[in-house]
Amino acid sequence: MPPAGHDRAAGQLPGFGTLRLDANPEKEGITIYDEKGQPLDAAARLSKKIVGNSSGGERRIPRAVRATWRTGDFRMTSEGTWVGGTLMGDYTTTVAERIPREVFEYMRKNGGSLRLKIRVVDGAVLVGWDVEKYVPVEGWKPGDGDSGFHYYMAGGDFREDRVHNGKIEEPGWEHIPPAGATAPGK
Repeated sequence: MPPAGHDRAAGQLPGFGTLRLDANPEKEGITIYDEKGQPLDAAARLSKKIVGNSSGGERRIPRAVRATWRTGDFRMTSEGTWVGGTLMGDYTTTVAERIPREVFEYMRKNGGSLRLKIRVVDGAVLVGWDVEKYVPVEGWKPGDGDSGFHYYMAGGDFREDRVHNGKIEEPGWEHIPPAGATAPGK
């Protein structure tokens, strides 16, 4: 069965705008790959407070992601991946097929772009998503909330804390899959 977001030409998945990476607890030497082994992103250190956000242009939603992390004396390759040190985790999970069709329908009707979120945890890699919309000061109308970025239709294995002025307004959540539900990496 094709993934929920598979509504383009055969074999082509829709895209996403922002990739957000974090970890719980803190991890080092993190590399995220797509199902073809191509690196999506890498970070020297991640935690719930040390996050990575990359955006720019629409990128294809991966069918799966693989996350690895390391400790010790690791270094970055010219391909943008980490090698060396001690490999501490290597896990793979599905992505595209888990995003509900309703998320894409919401974006078609209301605008916004898909924000793909990946969290590295002990024993698994978690995937989340939401729709990111920017509300400018110009054109603001009552009911829009503050100007800036707003997030709708959150789903997946986790949602990060909602923070305003440095204070947690709404705690996030995590649903860590049972052992064996997230596959070891290649």
